[in-house]
Amino acid sequence: MTAAALGRTGTELRRAAGQARGAWSTGAWVAAGAAALGLLVPFLGLPGLRMDALASTVYLAVAATGLGLTVGAAGLPSLGAGAFVAIGAFTSALLMARAGWPLEPAALCGALAALAASVISGGVVRLRPAFLAVSTWLLAWLVWLFLLAFPSVSGGSQGLIVPVRSLFGLSATPTVHYEAALVLLVLSLLGIAAARRGAFGLELSALRQHPALATSLGVPLARQRLGAFAFSAALAGLAGGLSVQLAGVADPAAYDPFLSFKLLVAVLLGGAAATLGPVVGVAALGLIGLVSDPLARLLQLPLQRFDAAVAAFLLVFVLALGGDGIIPWLTPWLSRFRRPRSQATVPYRSAAPGPKAALRVEGLTKAFGGVVALDGLSFEVTPGETVALVGPNGSGKTTALRLISGAMLPDAGRVCFGDRDLTEAPTRERVRLGIARTLQATSTFPELTALETVLVGRSARRCYGGGARTALATPRARAEEPAARAAALHALAMVGLDQQADVPVPELTSAQRRLTGLAAALATEPQILLVDEPAAGVGVEELEPLARVLAAIGRQGVGVLLVEHNLRLVRLAAERMIVLAAGQVVAEGSVAEVGESELVRQAYLGAQRL
Repeated sequence: MTAAALGRTGTELRRAAGQARGAWSTGAWVAAGAAALGLLVPFLGLPGLRMDALASTVYLAVAATGLGLTVGAAGLPSLGAGAFVAIGAFTSALLMARAGWPLEPAALCGALAALAASVISGGVVRLRPAFLAVSTWLLAWLVWLFLLAFPSVSGGSQGLIVPVRSLFGLSATPTVHYEAALVLLVLSLLGIAAARRGAFGLELSALRQHPALATSLGVPLARQRLGAFAFSAALAGLAGGLSVQLAGVADPAAYDPFLSFKLLVAVLLGGAAATLGPVVGVAALGLIGLVSDPLARLLQLPLQRFDAAVAAFLLVFVLALGGDGIIPWLTPWLSRFRRPRSQATVPYRSAAPGPKAALRVEGLTKAFGGVVALDGLSFEVTPGETVALVGPNGSGKTTALRLISGAMLPDAGRVCFGDRDLTEAPTRERVRLGIARTLQATSTFPELTALETVLVGRSARRCYGGGARTALATPRARAEEPAARAAALHALAMVGLDQQADVPVPELTSAQRRLTGLAAALATEPQILLVDEPAAGVGVEELEPLARVLAAIGRQGVGVLLVEHNLRLVRLAAERMIVLAAGQVVAEGSVAEVGESELVRQAYLGAQRL
């Protein structure tokens, strides 16, 4: 990148940052005004207003807001949110009724109990969406059936009577509950908005759109998904723990599996992709209830069953319209308050240079059933060297990359990086140590821009950006964002896409999408880069620029293992070539030496000439 380009990029970024601050300030004032108006509702003297029903609705919105993070950001269709509300409610009720606890610590323990339950059941986050939905739905049933089966815990059909307690030093009237619920809702929205704007939200979005690509870049799938799932559960438990005192009784009938279904419908109805979507969905359900409840009484139908039928109809209606919910209809108005992502204002500083490690593969063997994909594969890639791994389809090339990157484990053999044995190390650890991989297909995150895609690659390099610190957008986690963006822009500049940083990935050409994936891998600051068929779908005129990019990567001391069918690119980019057939090495040497072998060319390389 030229000095002029760097200066121009810095100016644009500073301007974007200023616009972001202005937009966020305006949005904050609007949010503050809406919250203040909500706090004044009890004093407006509106006819027919029931504060207990309104407070219950706001508590429901709190639980739905947490579920929105799980469903919208993480893409996990959870049907178990009602179970966590029930756990929080009955934990709080038991502590108040049996142990005489005040409401605040009892509700907090309810949130902690729901959090613990989510962690215990957290293995479901690894499941496919359909199986996850069924598993969490079963959880909702199990919790409800437990309450019915143990009346000593739940109070049986009469429920557990909750004594009157003060709330933050005030008499726990419906109005006080409403004010407390509204404050909790605003704080929840602000926290979730910050999490979704930051690295945590970006990584969740990447995992939702393309789990394999995100994992290959070092994003910890289970940890990030569990973080969203647990946060959602804790918020639901807190809402349940506070609202149970408002109701005056913890009745198992109020926490049946339909509650989980209702919460999911609210999230989808409002729009799972937006932070405000669940709140809009709960409000819409409340307004619909004003019509459906009298209608159910008129038709002499059971109210709860009629509500379930209405919710099911709404779910089908939302899905028929594309599943985006109400919020997209409001997008033209809301977009003026959206905070742009491009905020990097610091110059890029590369990591301190250190000794480079070589990649060494020793006797790698992998079989699928009775088919041997790799049989004793051994080779070495040294720093700054570009090695091509070629061979016919089914020869084991991609399997070798998957074993080296940690996507699967070998049946025998070792993967060593310097003096470390990484044979059983997870992908994220390998990425952190310096082994990165691009995927074979033109893999992208279709909802992200080029810059956001590359930012996903910075996940493994964050010092303070992991776990709860990223989710809560702590000062240390936020302090890393400018440097991360600068590094991402630098990676885009290395592949010649710095001018396309803010272009949505679907609008890029096939070659540009390939280069974006390469830039994302470079953002991990690798010492060894595994590149899987970068020329697939790339025009002949774009091969030389691609070869120059690979050569530039090698000049920076990065070892490149290139799996490629296009032998012209191999000739332009590689110094050494390894030929595989049936999982075994049949030739190895310089590109010129192997290319001159008539046997290798005819048997394994086809009609292509180097």
